[in-house]
Amino acid sequence: MKKILVYSLLAAVLFGNSGAGCSSKNSDDPQPQQITSLVGKWEAIRALYHITKQDGTTLSTGPELKSKGTVIIWEFFSDGRLKATGDIDGSTKTREVRWSLNAKRTSGIGIEEGKLTIIGKEEREFAQLIGQTGDLTYDIQTVDGINGSAAMFLEVDATKVGPYKKNILTYVYHKL
Repeated sequence: MKKILVYSLLAAVLFGNSGAGCSSKNSDDPQPQQITSLVGKWEAIRALYHITKQDGTTLSTGPELKSKGTVIIWEFFSDGRLKATGDIDGSTKTREVRWSLNAKRTSGIGIEEGKLTIIGKEEREFAQLIGQTGDLTYDIQTVDGINGSAAMFLEVDATKVGPYKKNILTYVYHKL
């Protein structure tokens, strides 16, 4: 039940209607590192929960998003804009927010280790809910996939909103 809450909260953050979007470039807006592998469209294919229960047992579970009727597309632009489009239960919503990347280690055009920050009012509120300060920040990794397709892994600690000893949420995206 709690994992559904976490997923629902994150979906609500991404597709809320309360105007956190940016429609024009501002000199104060963060400019992401020029890592070209991130720019473009990415589709969320699954959400994974890596859970450690209070008794120490571990569990990995989570929905296949598209097969469950949830389509989430993130489009990263090189100027720091991020357009998030979601089709959840037949209702399509689009928001535009900002993104910033701090890649600690890269190889070729991929990101071996880094922090992806999503900047918007709802994202900041969700970050506070899960115990982060400031904007919503994910650990990020990208890899080249089979047949030239790339994969992106976004990870965030969601332990604070559930009954578990540890709950790490990982979103898996593939590049379109």
